[in-house]
Amino acid sequence: MGFVNAVRDVGGMEIAKHSVSEFDDIDSFLEMPAEVIVNEKNDDSSEDNKKSKQPAKEIRVWLDVEDPQADILKVCGIKKVDIADFWSGSDNDRAKKRRYLYREPVGRAAKWRFSPIYKLGAGSTDSIASLIGKDGNWLKDKQSRFYKLYDSTLRAFEETGVFSPGSVDVIMESLSERVSEISGYWSDKRSSYLLIFSPYFDGRFLYPVEVKSYLNYFRSRLAAQTADIHAKDGSEFSVCALCNSHSSNVVNLDQVFAFATFDKKSFLPGNIDSVENKKKVFPLCPQCYKEMSEGRVRIDSVFTDAKSLHGIRIYVVPELLAGTSKFVKASTIARNFVQKGLEREPYISDGIMRMNDEVVLHFVFWEKNQAQERLLLMVEDVPPSRLKRAEEAWMSSAEATGIAKLFKEYNKSYPGSSILYRALGLMWSKVMELAGKSEGEQNYTRDWMLGIEGRILAGEHINVEAVKSFFVSRIQGLCADHDWVQKSSRYFARDIACIVDFLYRLNEKEGSL
Repeated sequence: MGFVNAVRDVGGMEIAKHSVSEFDDIDSFLEMPAEVIVNEKNDDSSEDNKKSKQPAKEIRVWLDVEDPQADILKVCGIKKVDIADFWSGSDNDRAKKRRYLYREPVGRAAKWRFSPIYKLGAGSTDSIASLIGKDGNWLKDKQSRFYKLYDSTLRAFEETGVFSPGSVDVIMESLSERVSEISGYWSDKRSSYLLIFSPYFDGRFLYPVEVKSYLNYFRSRLAAQTADIHAKDGSEFSVCALCNSHSSNVVNLDQVFAFATFDKKSFLPGNIDSVENKKKVFPLCPQCYKEMSEGRVRIDSVFTDAKSLHGIRIYVVPELLAGTSKFVKASTIARNFVQKGLEREPYISDGIMRMNDEVVLHFVFWEKNQAQERLLLMVEDVPPSRLKRAEEAWMSSAEATGIAKLFKEYNKSYPGSSILYRALGLMWSKVMELAGKSEGEQNYTRDWMLGIEGRILAGEHINVEAVKSFFVSRIQGLCADHDWVQKSSRYFARDIACIVDFLYRLNEKEGSL
């Protein structure tokens, strides 16, 4: 419950920061259509920048409609297509997120979207074929982007009366005529692209939130998907799992996190997909659902490290032990972290190491698997003092094995990351170097190493003999490589000695961590 309560607290604080507006009913449920990437290096010619992710782009399709604010939009054609930077402008982040009216539907197979935005993804080398199919007949090529756009996004807008009959055919015909232009925009493999369909007025492109029919559509879809999922006649009430309030209108936690789904049998009460069973698992009242949704968006934005471990996202969610009502009495460093998050620093940052135990941290390691969010590891209630003692143990081992100077110098050069973060990074690199080449071996070793890191974070006993056996049994394969023996074996053995010594020291501290 620590992690869930912390997410709700983060959401509640975020809601309280903003004044009442006409969008209060939707703001907490809006999501990011793309990742915000800050390119701190303006030199596009550098080798690192040529390979690194670049900021997302918007390909904006200016729809020519009779009346942009009509209840039903009659599309007469496409005025023009242009490209713009995602997340641009001087508005605050909340207003920027609102402009897109974006939210993922519950299932990836859904034949509708909350807003007229289609994710094209990264640029393509053969973009015209990707858009309209190799034969140029997108309607028959179900793998083409135009067919997916038509089938998963645009058609529902016409079927539900947002567009007038025949409008989608007009759009698709005009798009086909402009395929070369769109292809030219959709070219950079380092960037992600959004295709946005919206009217214009007085020479200005209107984002979805500025179009009345889109806004009404979003609200109706949100109400259908959430507000009435478990609605009853008023005689039956469920108890909210977080605030214990009674409500006849609850949703389950899977509407916020897809760590557990109801489409597969399990030991949970929801082993059969039904409304009655879903109510028993983790029901949320409307207010808690709103705060949890807001909190989820917030932690995705500022409390997530998606770079340290390949393919794994790491949440680091803070919780004030005295509660959010005592926020003003917390130390400056704690308040800054709760308000600003990681600020693009790693999940065990130097700032976290400088906090005291007025805050506990909840670590969640997970990976995206299509619509599912696969939970790999969760460690709740980690006080910063435990991390500090683990870092002290590492430095003692580093001194004993002669590598302490390397870590001290690195910490001066990269002040944002802690010594403990670099130590865990060294452990990961040495373990994965011995993981084998097959995907199965890689995944098994990764999960095994996650278990070790989880015990370090939780202050639990570690089976050092199993770690030593892993290294001894697998290092023989590397020893068969003559170049590796000549160039790397000495340093590899030194690093393994430090890791093993570190784990023994942690076990000695067990109970005090």
